[in-house]
Amino acid sequence: MRFFFGNWNSLSFGVPLKSHRFQTAFPNVFELFQAAISPHQILLSLLLALVVCYWLLVILGALDFETDLPDDLGDGDADAHHAHGVNTGGAWLTAGRLFGFSQVPIVVWLSFLVLFLWFLSLVLNEKWNPAHSTLQAFILILPNLIGSLIITKLVTIPVAKLFKAMADSDTEAEEVIGRTGTVCSVEADETYGQLEITANGAPLLINVRTQGGTLAKGSQAKITAAGPDNAFYFIESV
Repeated sequence: MRFFFGNWNSLSFGVPLKSHRFQTAFPNVFELFQAAISPHQILLSLLLALVVCYWLLVILGALDFETDLPDDLGDGDADAHHAHGVNTGGAWLTAGRLFGFSQVPIVVWLSFLVLFLWFLSLVLNEKWNPAHSTLQAFILILPNLIGSLIITKLVTIPVAKLFKAMADSDTEAEEVIGRTGTVCSVEADETYGQLEITANGAPLLINVRTQGGTLAKGSQAKITAAGPDNAFYFIESV
């Protein structure tokens, strides 16, 4: 795809680009950059830049990423507005399930949506707005939004399964913590151990660690906390 907006020697805002060597070596990158800062694309480019900055901060640990699913959002709103005859909570949940933002953390859904809005805007304007008309760019917003919502919904389907598995794992951890079982390995210490508990009437074997000391085989122990990623659990003697 060839993006071309105006003169090769100047950007869309009339700012001269003096590095002719860069233009020659990376023409496609330069054209994409020109397209990204064009008047009808600049807002989406700024939004995409904010999304990238957010995830960079999450990766660097400067921001926390909440994996809680927003499927229960709106329940309170539904009760609050029921007396007025408007079930906004139910409408919110219906829209969330339709478009997919109730199945994954909202920040993940918005990140995908902004990405696809940005990309489809480039494609649609290149194909159906070669004259770079502001009016035509405005008209293309609707098909861009519809297409981006559909693609975002399709992409978040497998992502939603991943977050559901993570949520199920957290639920299982909450159900296990506080239970008492029997050490069934030779011993349980800070590096290795197995504990047998009863879950739904059947014996369940889980990996455990102590936070100090050693428990011999046959000892009774209580699960106190989950380890990293629920790979094992901490126990103490009872």
